[in-house]
Amino acid sequence: MIPTLLFALLALLQQPNWTLGGSSSGAYTLVSTRGFALDRNGATITLRSDTASASSSGSITGSVPADRFRRRRVRIIADIEVKNAVGGASPWLRVDGKSGSLGSDYGTDNAVKGTSTGHREITLYVPAAATRIGFGLLLTGPGEATAKGLRIEAQPMSDVNAPLAPPAQQTLDSAIAIVRAQSLWRDTVTWSQVLPEVRAATAGAQSASEVHPAITMLLGRLGDHHSFIMKPQATRQFQTGGTQNPRPVVQASSDSVGYISVPAYSGAERQAMLAYAKDVQDSLASTLPRAGCKWVVDLRRNGGGNMWPMLGGLRPFLGEVGLGSFVSATGSAPLWHASAVDVKPTPALAALDSAYVAVLTGPRTASSGEAVTISFRGRPRTRSFGLPTAGLSTANQGFMLPDGSMILLTVSVEADRTGRRYGEKIDPDEVIPDGSPGTDVQLDGAKAWLKSQPACKQ
Repeated sequence: MIPTLLFALLALLQQPNWTLGGSSSGAYTLVSTRGFALDRNGATITLRSDTASASSSGSITGSVPADRFRRRRVRIIADIEVKNAVGGASPWLRVDGKSGSLGSDYGTDNAVKGTSTGHREITLYVPAAATRIGFGLLLTGPGEATAKGLRIEAQPMSDVNAPLAPPAQQTLDSAIAIVRAQSLWRDTVTWSQVLPEVRAATAGAQSASEVHPAITMLLGRLGDHHSFIMKPQATRQFQTGGTQNPRPVVQASSDSVGYISVPAYSGAERQAMLAYAKDVQDSLASTLPRAGCKWVVDLRRNGGGNMWPMLGGLRPFLGEVGLGSFVSATGSAPLWHASAVDVKPTPALAALDSAYVAVLTGPRTASSGEAVTISFRGRPRTRSFGLPTAGLSTANQGFMLPDGSMILLTVSVEADRTGRRYGEKIDPDEVIPDGSPGTDVQLDGAKAWLKSQPACKQ
């Protein structure tokens, strides 16, 4: 037994030094921190931004050695208060090993949004190979977020042979069966090693939610960096949502170059997707007289989601031809089209089919954002600029689990209309590094190429 005083001292020595992180940490301020995440009362930390874009994110980050937590389910708990939080805030948890992440959950599927409060918990299993546990508070977009009572708790180590309650067993068995039958990379997994680890991580689980961390670990072992589990509430939101997605920014510059920035899209409700595509096309139609035949399509902040409404909105540029395909272990599927969300462009938009288009990409262009990038590959009068994409140019398919959660499983790689396969980062035609703060040299380079092209026909 470790004496109580000594245990408290060990915990104190392992308290994290809080740091700023996230995709746009420079736009965020670490307002205050007090207390300890390993103490029973937890820590209180506050993060704020007045300038971040809706798709930016910042985090307060801490980490501790994984030694005391191995072979246990670990939970982060916090009461979240937000003010004017457009994208929302959540606690987050990540387990790292020597070669990278062994599992993570950033809580974005159940973030606290607007001006409100909410209690949030996230649980992950810490395998024997874990070296550190990272955790903290994530804020997406502008606003202010405070996590109160943020603390780490470890459940007792279970007997690896402890039985699971039926709902937990059914959800786990279903997930394993789906992954073994459908994953693109299923033949690269040493199942005789992975399955015992996964089952040990669920020993004694009494509810379906308790096996979610093990399913996350299972998906991580595939090595595709794209598969994930969507919990029941987030699954319902995805199936019925879509109306809250930010619309693209469509405008014309003073030098008569059109510009459209397409953000990520989440949701699968058909009427919302149709409304989104129509709204984008209407914005293009109202801007076209001031922009002519030269356009920038900016995908640098498109983190993915559902590709079909994005393509539906961009259909005036992409036309009716096949744009790309999904290549699974059994071969290629038919070419995809921009008409899956079927909003037919009006005759007023006909000129965009032959417009000059400069596509901007970067490391935050991911998943379905990369599918949109691929859809422009092989299009005449098109050139891409910026930096390579995130490297998730693979396709996920949704598989429902008995508890209402859903596995988004990587089942294919993406190929362009010429048959070229990707699956990793997509390099732009012209690499342009980021410029100094306050400048946009990538946009400048794209516009310079557009201006060098022949004048539009009257």
